[in-house]
Amino acid sequence: MAGIPPQLLNRLRQALLECEQFESDSKLRSVFNSYEPLRPWRSSVPQADSLTSRVDNVIGFLVDKRRGDTQENALVLLLRWLTNSIDQEDERHQQLTDLAVQLENALRSTSARNEPQPTNQPGINPRSNALQTNNQAPELRPIKNRWALLVGVNSYNDPNFGRLNFCVDDVLALEERLKALNYIVVCLNDKLEHGNSRFPTCDNVKAELIQLCEMVEPDDLLLVHFACHGKLFNGMPVLLVNNTRSQTLGTTGLSLEEIKRHMRSSNARRLVLTLDACHMGIETGRDINDPQFILNAYELAEGFALIAASTAQQKAQEWDGKKHGVFTYYLLEALNGKADRGSKRFVTVDDIKTYVLDSLRRWSVENGGIIQEPTAYTEGLGDIILADYRNNLR
Repeated sequence: MAGIPPQLLNRLRQALLECEQFESDSKLRSVFNSYEPLRPWRSSVPQADSLTSRVDNVIGFLVDKRRGDTQENALVLLLRWLTNSIDQEDERHQQLTDLAVQLENALRSTSARNEPQPTNQPGINPRSNALQTNNQAPELRPIKNRWALLVGVNSYNDPNFGRLNFCVDDVLALEERLKALNYIVVCLNDKLEHGNSRFPTCDNVKAELIQLCEMVEPDDLLLVHFACHGKLFNGMPVLLVNNTRSQTLGTTGLSLEEIKRHMRSSNARRLVLTLDACHMGIETGRDINDPQFILNAYELAEGFALIAASTAQQKAQEWDGKKHGVFTYYLLEALNGKADRGSKRFVTVDDIKTYVLDSLRRWSVENGGIIQEPTAYTEGLGDIILADYRNNLR
């Protein structure tokens, strides 16, 4: 988790898992509704299907949030509220008190390291971008360029990870559709030769992601999509690529947090991450373990959106009849314009979320009651446009 040392993060997670406020979404929301310092985020509290996911979602959501008036970190504020809600005789009281102090120090240290260094030109940061003054809002402009990184992995070197059937078909179909929508697409898949720089090894995926993140500009949109296996490692979701090994999962897998961190480090103000991921050992399913998903926006919208194929308790299915993952099949339909509500001739993140959710519900009824619902989490301004047909004939 960006800004939190691993040992401190593990202790924080364990402490929150013991707090009754995380037992349900309603209990957690009541904290944000009743505690004034946390009320700015009361309408955006992440929801989850399990205690563990709820804790991880909240940590990931609050770690970089600060009040505009006091600049206090929201996660530290939550710890303080929890501390005050526990009797002082309870050992958890002191534990949470200590965690709040240590977390505040860790985040302050990270913030100080990330401060721009002075240059010879006042008002210019080291990357030669004009710095905004406190009284000047950033100028919002329509999307300039659309970029996409697609990763599809059917086969794995490690025999512990079963072969998948349609991940490569998924990303190749997405590549074709996105190029038609004027995206610049980088597609890694294991139909390519092993020596190809876009064969989906851990190093290749990281290199292509970092390169894209360095290239995009503030008015660009960056879409990243994975179709592959997914697994938890030390309680955190990891995506598996061709050379991932179960014995070295932490170094040969791709941490979801690392992917989000690279995306957030880019200059692009519009970021979308979609995951059609599966758990090892499921030959016909794609079971994402810890879906945390983020952000919508319109013509001038900006933010980060994360959409996953299913909840933490469900399998993300493959569809033999269509030769695709079920999630990606309906995602393709949505991008083809079927998700366009109101004939506005563009499709947004919220359109896609609604269309795919409704389609998956119908699919579950038609296929023996298998339940699969995508999970989404959004933050930012507006509702990001993913497919724009206003200047196209179709």
